Amino acid sequence: MTRTQSLTFRALLFLCGAGVTALAFFLNTAGKSLTSADIFTWLSIGLMYLIFSVPLFFPAVNGANASHKIPSLAILWTGITGFIIASIVVIMLLSSAAVSLSNAITIQAALLFLFAVCVYLGSVASSHSRQIGEEEHKKRQFITGLKARAQVLALSVNDLPEEYEGVRKTIKQTLEEIKYLFPVDELEGFDLEFKIMDALNSISDICDSGTAGTAALLETEARRLQMLIKERKLLRN
Repeated sequence: MTRTQSLTFRALLFLCGAGVTALAFFLNTAGKSLTSADIFTWLSIGLMYLIFSVPLFFPAVNGANASHKIPSLAILWTGITGFIIASIVVIMLLSSAAVSLSNAITIQAALLFLFAVCVYLGSVASSHSRQIGEEEHKKRQFITGLKARAQVLALSVNDLPEEYEGVRKTIKQTLEEIKYLFPVDELEGFDLEFKIMDALNSISDICDSGTAGTAALLETEARRLQMLIKERKLLRN
């Protein structure tokens, strides 16, 4: 379902619900003289329906990842449930003359304010969850890039002459360890990953150059790569 189709479907759901609410109002009030308490009751019912319909158009619903929707929708539905239950209690107290109309209106206004706070907190949670999701995606992408670069480099190392057997074995063993790297939250982890990518590129350039002194350069970069990967493997979430 496209975004436009989804929005259209949700709008139709909202209109159908509004129609049912309006029908209930007319069937129950036709030919009757409404008191102030009756008017308050039906306005409260209409408001409860509007509050109940908020998730249909709440930004978090459009998120792609269900795990990122949960915190914001949990806050929102807590506010919705609390508002509806409290509103029903207010209506019952008003109908039994336990509270005055002015007090009922004041309480309803306070409930509406508290619900607005819940909507705000839900929006903040949604934005925060989305930001965290984007950061995690970038980390996974970089790790995937490291592993892909290591696979390409392994092919280049295989083409080295026999006299490079020692350093070639060291590099291949080190490249194997990259397969077992996973994203971490620490900023230090990203810094090390960037340095590992730089070391991989340096080794690749040395392998491609084929100039004199290549063995010594390869050994230096191989030791640097080993050290960086050991440091990176020490980091855990």
